[in-house]
Amino acid sequence: MVEEETELINPEYNEIANEYLGVVAKGHRTFVIQPYIKWGKDKKQQTTRELQLAESVALVETLPYWEVVDKMWIPLMSLERKQLFGSGGLENIKTRIKCGRNVTAIFVSTNTLKHVQLLELEKIFGLPVYDRYSIVIHIFRSHARSPEAKLQVALAELPYIYKKMSELGGRINLLEKRRMYLQARESQLKTALKKLKLHREAVRNKRKHYGFVTVAVVGYTNAGKTSLIKALTGDFGLQPKNFLFATLDTTAHEGILPCKMKVLYIDTIGFIQDVPATLIEPFVATLEDAMIADIIVHVYDASHPDKLAQIEHVRKTLKSLTNGDKPLIEIANKCDLIEPGTLPTEVLGISATKATGLDILRHKIEKLIFAETGRSVMKMRVESGSEAMTWLYNEATVLHAEADPKDSQFLLLDVIVTDNLLHRFRRYLKQ
Repeated sequence: MVEEETELINPEYNEIANEYLGVVAKGHRTFVIQPYIKWGKDKKQQTTRELQLAESVALVETLPYWEVVDKMWIPLMSLERKQLFGSGGLENIKTRIKCGRNVTAIFVSTNTLKHVQLLELEKIFGLPVYDRYSIVIHIFRSHARSPEAKLQVALAELPYIYKKMSELGGRINLLEKRRMYLQARESQLKTALKKLKLHREAVRNKRKHYGFVTVAVVGYTNAGKTSLIKALTGDFGLQPKNFLFATLDTTAHEGILPCKMKVLYIDTIGFIQDVPATLIEPFVATLEDAMIADIIVHVYDASHPDKLAQIEHVRKTLKSLTNGDKPLIEIANKCDLIEPGTLPTEVLGISATKATGLDILRHKIEKLIFAETGRSVMKMRVESGSEAMTWLYNEATVLHAEADPKDSQFLLLDVIVTDNLLHRFRRYLKQ
């Protein structure tokens, strides 16, 4: 990975990225502006302007050394205007900037701004302007730790830069030179990521060969996915963090179900609304680990005021990734932070940090796994101390063992089996 790491910090690329993504290293005193569509087909139905603005503030506060010094929402009929805002809105923003808060940057929380809009707004306000895509990219950059995560983030930046370059006229020779450089960089990143993908496929095939059950834990960013996996597995190496996009890598953690069967819980990158598909596309390779899991657990934050919009977004995203045909359990996390009795009766409420509801969840997971993976419990008679007995204890899940009342040299074992396991055990049946 040394060559890829060197390419990621290439000075030539950094110059291009700084121009189109902005510089964030020293932080900013940020004015957050939340545009919202007042009515029509583009009006958001499951959320409010207040909740949208709150999430935008949380995004900024996730970045190191950034703080929000002012915020406001502005109603719009469309996001297509060159200056985005009307004259009244622009004057209002200018007045707020001059109020002594020492604003150093503006975050316009919309999916992506056209480059002409960015240039126009920066000219009007005399400050750097960021959109949602660029802010999320900078969060990803600050949280990426593994080589794979860094590669994925680097790849996710390129569609944004390409788009901004295509919208920018003039300086054709410079743009063409940059485009050729970026295409070479993209090819190199994809090649490096493909190697990692092949490694992941090999790991998945090994899990499948040995019959490992996998449970993907998915949800909106900061819903408590990592906290839940830590509670289910007792893996104290996991360190959940209370901010957006704390997890960028897809990782597996071993847990035990009530029947004593081992299961792998897959931690995943969180979802978020109002970002283009191109931002998440590079992460699909790692999300495949989750999407081909035996079952999916969708965890949402029951205490979040915008939970309905978050749930809808995750459901929609899961449907696009899995065709909606994956066995699914939905659970409401952080139920200790809401009034008792406020959850619908059919919803399982849990608290990952208080360990509330976890035993019920484990039983639900176990029941669904048995139903979906064709597992069953079979009684097997093997000789005590034999190779067959040792193999079953090592490769299968033995629920119960007792001496055969007819012959004490043999054991009767209750074993969880699959067709694959029986096929591998066949050589002992012939003995």
